[in-house]
Amino acid sequence: MTSENPLAHSKHVFRAALLLLAVVVALILGRLFFVPETWGEYGFYRGAAVGEHRAEPVRFGGDEACEPCHDAEYAEHAAGVHAPVRCELCHGPVALHADLEEGEKLAEMPVRRGRELCELCHRAQAARPASFPQIDVREHVLENGGEVTPDACFDCHDPHSPY
Repeated sequence: MTSENPLAHSKHVFRAALLLLAVVVALILGRLFFVPETWGEYGFYRGAAVGEHRAEPVRFGGDEACEPCHDAEYAEHAAGVHAPVRCELCHGPVALHADLEEGEKLAEMPVRRGRELCELCHRAQAARPASFPQIDVREHVLENGGEVTPDACFDCHDPHSPY
């Protein structure tokens, strides 16, 4: 029998430790070079992103931005059941239509028309409250003698005040 040297396999342990050390050094260097300096300053994101987003031009103006030029539609919308729904949900960002600072019209206001828009909120889903108006559009249109077209909802309902 030969007695085995207790240090005979130490070179394997040394190599594993060296490899582990190299991985740790690579991770530390990677973090230094690839993680932004302001990471985690305000939470789980780049702190500098806050200032960058503040520097972006305002695109959404809220319903109040629509009122000066569209007072009739604004009043109808505010009095209807869709009052909690923001104008820009259906029409898009006001910045595509008007310059909020100068108050001048830039282009025609885009309008999202189609039953897909209505179905975003009114498609029947078990997760919605039972008191919320939910419909199967196809069934609803056919029951009321209509034709299922892309604008089927707007054939009978005014989007600003649908009832």
